[in-house]
Amino acid sequence: MAGRAPELWAGVSAWVPISDLVKWHAETADRKLRYAGEIEAALGGHKPVPGTPAHADALKRSAITYMARARGVNLDINAGITDGHNGSVPISHSLEAFNALAAPKDRLSPALIGEFVKTAKVPAALRKEAAVDARYGRKTVLFRRKSGAARVTIFQGGHEIIPEAGLQWLAEQNRIRAPKNE
Repeated sequence: MAGRAPELWAGVSAWVPISDLVKWHAETADRKLRYAGEIEAALGGHKPVPGTPAHADALKRSAITYMARARGVNLDINAGITDGHNGSVPISHSLEAFNALAAPKDRLSPALIGEFVKTAKVPAALRKEAAVDARYGRKTVLFRRKSGAARVTIFQGGHEIIPEAGLQWLAEQNRIRAPKNE
């Protein structure tokens, strides 16, 4: 939504988001989760195979397709470290969404993202990027990185939202509106 209409938003807080339906379809099919069939049903009963209308439709419905247009919108992307292990959405979706918004120097390499996903732990090279944030309550912030208006937070948890953290972050956001021509 931030990428499709960036001018509307002072800030967007996303929790354990699915950023790429094609990728998520493959992940849930491999894990034999019901979501693969639900995605196919939403795509007219077809798998999103490259080169097919269903693939094009899945990309059209994927946030990652529009993410670059959201640069400049305050975006707060959050995921629990064990999501994808004891939850349905691997944290790679959050990390790749952040990468789509981040300056090249701030992006996470595919190898680091893969390590997050495989081990359900913050890679040793990134552990210094933990943060203390009381808004997350008893959920420890294990990793946080900012780039421009985008922020990604990986916390100790699974497929969940921490309402207090999201709502407090949103309350801090302001959008500067251009003066109306009179």
